Amino acid sequence: MKKTMKIPADEIIHMYETMLYDLSYDLHERYSHLLTGLLHQMDQEGGSSKSALLLTHIIDDMRSKSNESTPLSLAKRGVVPAIKQFSKEIENRFGVTVRLVTERSLFSIDHRILFRLIQQTILLIVENADTDTIDIHMEEESVTFQFLSPHDRIDADEKGFLRLIQKRTGMELKIEQRSGQWFWIYFKKRGNEDDLHCNRG
Repeated sequence: MKKTMKIPADEIIHMYETMLYDLSYDLHERYSHLLTGLLHQMDQEGGSSKSALLLTHIIDDMRSKSNESTPLSLAKRGVVPAIKQFSKEIENRFGVTVRLVTERSLFSIDHRILFRLIQQTILLIVENADTDTIDIHMEEESVTFQFLSPHDRIDADEKGFLRLIQKRTGMELKIEQRSGQWFWIYFKKRGNEDDLHCNRG
């Protein structure tokens, strides 16, 4: 029996994030610019206003998908600008306001993994909590998601990807509820500091 070659997790993460970034870049910059050029040409040639409107919608939608998947600001400027950009798309798409209230996070976690943790948690809350506002507090060793929900129970385990991130980074999720006010708190487990220093390549 042939031995199965195992690829280190850091290499898989790097490959995955590189693919997502390339796709996001192509949507936001390459293809949208090509369509924008076509739109300008249509304007000069007196093309149909309906076709121009459709092209404008396609360009906007492509850039929105790029920002939802992997904001280009993540690689250029870090986690906080990327979260703010992603949050705008969530508000436009779902009508849920996402506010980054505190920005003091100094996690020694690969910024791409931290972004995925926050991104996927926001989506999970939006999909299951029936809330209209999510406040995020990024502290030195924790990230708290605060929101109102009419539900007595919200399943936080539906996205296995989140559990993998927690395991990978040594984070734990604590959930608190008080009179309809929910607090989802990711915090660094003591004794797992070494697990948090993922490669940043």
